Amino acid sequence: MFCNQCGAKLTPGSRFCNSCGAALPAGQSAPPPTAQGVPNYAAGYTPSAPTLGPIADEHNIFTLRPTLIFVMVWYAIATVLLLVVAALLGWLKSAYFKDMSNGIAFIVILIVALVIYAIPLYKHFLRRREVYVLTNHKLEMRYGIIAKTVRNIPLAKIQDVTVTASVWQRLLKLGDIEIDSASEGGKIVLDEVHNPEHYANIILTELRRVK
Repeated sequence: MFCNQCGAKLTPGSRFCNSCGAALPAGQSAPPPTAQGVPNYAAGYTPSAPTLGPIADEHNIFTLRPTLIFVMVWYAIATVLLLVVAALLGWLKSAYFKDMSNGIAFIVILIVALVIYAIPLYKHFLRRREVYVLTNHKLEMRYGIIAKTVRNIPLAKIQDVTVTASVWQRLLKLGDIEIDSASEGGKIVLDEVHNPEHYANIILTELRRVK
């Protein structure tokens, strides 16, 4: 047996380390050896209980965010509108405002771009702030970027998993995963998930495992 402070070998039956003087944990001492040099646990020595660490078998099964398709559609619409505005401004400049400087035209286009791209940027921000994580023990939902809210639901608390999809969502292979929980939060919805049936089946598989 060795000291847990300095690593020095302990004298059988001692309660303190001869090297650094550290005391052994309460109720524990170096066991007197038998004739064969094996610790004599029958002599009244009781080893201390092992320290339990964090759960080592928990691992992520999947991590989801709402689909990026609609965000990209908004970016495409904003780009088309900006090109139209730039073309219209160029035509007005050549036809009616020939004395307008290029600097003023650039500032006008920049302001229009900020206004047009406000919606897709906001949609992108909303998507980035939502993360759904399934582990073999719980379903975790994270909301927010700077200030985050994390909600954990043990798999044993989940009662039902349902997939809902509108006509347009089905055409794009999208849908919402509705989870009925016995916890205080009640129903939870994972919004705009790509291929929702696949992920719903994974959740149901984990539910069968824990129940």
